[in-house]
Amino acid sequence: MSPEHIRRIKRRKRRRRIFIGVLVFVVLLAALVGWFAVSALKAKNEVEAAVAQASGIQSQVMSGDTAAAKASIEQFSAHIDATYRQTSSPVWALATLIPHYGSDVKAVRQTVDILEDVSNNALPKLASSVDGLNLSQIGIHDGAVDLGSMASVAGNLTAANKVIADANVKFGNVSGTNIPQITDALASAKAKFADLASTVDLGTRVANLMPAMFDLGSGSAPNDGKVRNYLVIAQNNAELRATGGIFGSWGVLTVDGGKLTMGTFSPAQVPPVPGSPVVQLTAEEKSLFTEKMATYQQDPDFTPDFSRAAEIAAAMWKNLNNQTVDGVISIDPVFLQSLLGTTGPVTLADGSQLDGQNTVQALLHDTYVTKLTGAAQDAFFSSAATSIFNHLITSAGGNNAGLVKAVQDSVTNGHVYLWSAHEDEQQQLDGTAISGTLITNPSKPVTGVYFNDGTMGKMDWYLKREVSYEYDQTYPSGAKQYTVHIKLTNTVDPNAVKTIPQDVLGFDEQGANRHGEIDTVTYTYAPAGGRLVDWQFAGSGVGDGNYDSIAVHNDLTVGVKGVTLQPGESFEATIHVVTSPTVAADDEMVLRQTPLLN
Repeated sequence: MSPEHIRRIKRRKRRRRIFIGVLVFVVLLAALVGWFAVSALKAKNEVEAAVAQASGIQSQVMSGDTAAAKASIEQFSAHIDATYRQTSSPVWALATLIPHYGSDVKAVRQTVDILEDVSNNALPKLASSVDGLNLSQIGIHDGAVDLGSMASVAGNLTAANKVIADANVKFGNVSGTNIPQITDALASAKAKFADLASTVDLGTRVANLMPAMFDLGSGSAPNDGKVRNYLVIAQNNAELRATGGIFGSWGVLTVDGGKLTMGTFSPAQVPPVPGSPVVQLTAEEKSLFTEKMATYQQDPDFTPDFSRAAEIAAAMWKNLNNQTVDGVISIDPVFLQSLLGTTGPVTLADGSQLDGQNTVQALLHDTYVTKLTGAAQDAFFSSAATSIFNHLITSAGGNNAGLVKAVQDSVTNGHVYLWSAHEDEQQQLDGTAISGTLITNPSKPVTGVYFNDGTMGKMDWYLKREVSYEYDQTYPSGAKQYTVHIKLTNTVDPNAVKTIPQDVLGFDEQGANRHGEIDTVTYTYAPAGGRLVDWQFAGSGVGDGNYDSIAVHNDLTVGVKGVTLQPGESFEATIHVVTSPTVAADDEMVLRQTPLLN
């Protein structure tokens, strides 16, 4: 056999081996692709099932169906564990090396790893805590607050909340997807997980706060022997202030081992508190709101930062009554009406009845028509606030879920605020809706639109307020632009002005009578780390088309514009705002405004 022949035979064998090797590789690759496809489909189905379970947990807890909530948590955990068994396999690790699309696989694995950590280290504690948040056990019975077993689950909730909060941050940082279906699925999952994280965080704060605030101690002790006194302020939205309305009347709620006792409400008088401002005001506060916010009892909430307004109110109360309070609770007629819709009507000392339909109109409008003296109006407001609170304390039993929903809705819409004089408790409240604090975190964009009345009357019953916003664009830096629309309309009938009492019509700075005009100062707060880009004003009260001033308050840029509207006139503003570039791609801006009456 010639050398050439031998070489040809070797070349054929080599080609055969290469062919067989390639064939084996192709077969293995096809098998791996098929295996990965099947595994990916299983993982997709498990994740979708897990997200579906997570979606219902919040509503189940809020409705008091703790058995269903526990089942959803357990099923969520089971689906995540099943997903992890798929994505932790070697074939998924190999798939991350695929050019261009490997980043999608990596993003999915990161997501599942995060959720698997939650499944193992948070969900068992969360499931064991759900019963402590059972709304059927939480409420007011025989004049006392009953929190069920809430205090006993605070530890587990706190541990679970830390894991879930950390996971939410990591989840938000998952990126690098190219396949639209994966991108959309991740965005949906992130949003639902963020909702779950928010619910758990709120539940944790409540479980850590409420037992102490209602003098019920912790799990082992029925109470800590520290009677609590809270200043309760009833706001009057007929005369606007940034957080709702002027402080109309106030009284002290005493809590002793959960037992509630409401003192008599008295008017928050117009004359200034004797002496200098009760707290030291910043230069920003003096410029924006004047010293009245710390001298006039009706005006601490010139500022939209309720925690600051409450601090001032507490100082005023101590100045007048030599009593230090443990906190401040703010309510308004919208909240009172919502409560009466749950507990049933209440009959006042004068024989009139307030219920879940007529309370707002009775307190903010009808009273000024039927009771023509300030003394009579003050007496009515004080009687109404005292009677409704005492009615709540004695008649709230039996509809705990309805009561909690009334409170929840009112908190969401700015009709209830809470401030604690105890620093550790206030830290738990900060950043929540009920605290009413200004959000100064650039990663949590909030635009504020607030109003203060300058009419010195009760004409804001007739002021129609419309505030909305829409997304415009995202800049290359990551900053997002939004358009904010504001429209104010004086709806009073010009022909009816002469029939309206002068105390309602109001007075100007010189004390002269007004004749139906409504004087309003508007404040537009840009998101933290963002700015007001540009603005256009239209209608009445435009002036030179600019803000009266651009200021800074708590590191937030704010545009101030005073507007006077005659009967039938309107003012409109279109404002472009930009958020900080640090806002996550999936986070949307939130609009906070002076609460509406409907």
